[in-house]
Amino acid sequence: MKTLLSLIVLVSIVGACGLSEEQEPTRLSILFDSDRAGNYEIYRVGVDGSNPTRLTEHRADDYAGWPSPDGASLVFGSRRDGSGRIYFMDADGRGVRLAPGIPETGGQPVWSPDGARIVFVSHIGDNAEICIVNVDGSGYRRLTDNSCGDFEPTWLPDGEHIGWSSNPGGNADIYVMRADGTEVTRLTHGASIEAYPNWSPDGTRVVFCSDRSGAWEIYAMDADGRNLVQLTDTGAFNGTPRWSPDGAQIVFQSDRDGDSEIFVMNADGRDVRQVTHNDANDAHPCWLPPV
Repeated sequence: MKTLLSLIVLVSIVGACGLSEEQEPTRLSILFDSDRAGNYEIYRVGVDGSNPTRLTEHRADDYAGWPSPDGASLVFGSRRDGSGRIYFMDADGRGVRLAPGIPETGGQPVWSPDGARIVFVSHIGDNAEICIVNVDGSGYRRLTDNSCGDFEPTWLPDGEHIGWSSNPGGNADIYVMRADGTEVTRLTHGASIEAYPNWSPDGTRVVFCSDRSGAWEIYAMDADGRNLVQLTDTGAFNGTPRWSPDGAQIVFQSDRDGDSEIFVMNADGRDVRQVTHNDANDAHPCWLPPV
């Protein structure tokens, strides 16, 4: 009888622990911008479309948000001062403040994996260039100096390299450089446009969008540019793809239903799920750290 009671207690404890784990799953959410309020504001939403929350509220456009590695803060672009500048805010939308140390207009900011730096696009003269700055405003540095446009910077997982899209030949291709602007490597070649690169968490694969098929579709390739795979095939615009923190999913925007919405698919392009459903334009999604 004592053995039986011990087994019952043990089963009860295990069951309770299992129930607790089910009650506290890892929850992913998505950051994006939308013009559903009349101008572009920044929102967050559950990966299943639940609990959409508006984070900014300003008469000017706020867009292209990106979280700090710990999820406590966000960096984003805004026109609230009359031109494109970069701002920080708390993850709940409070505490908006201008990012220090950036002398020119800027946008498309992305937080470094170590949380110490921001890479972004700055409009210097007539060109868009890739620049970097420490979060505290020190260490501002221009990384590219080209007669063409340089756009859509992103950090590689090692925190020592930056990928981006540039069009020195008249069409955009994907490049990688060290975070000091040296050792530039071109990954794609051809007459098509390749844009919005993003590296998988293990650094082995790159997802991006391209018009190489005649429509904007999403592709993935090895980090050296080999083993190209097409992930979407809709004939609509599919863009701004981003890997999930575990590398199992990709979030992206698509206008396949007539306006731009947020979608999620498995890393192999299967099991596509629509996250947002409205008549507005939802764009520039990225993953928020699990809570």
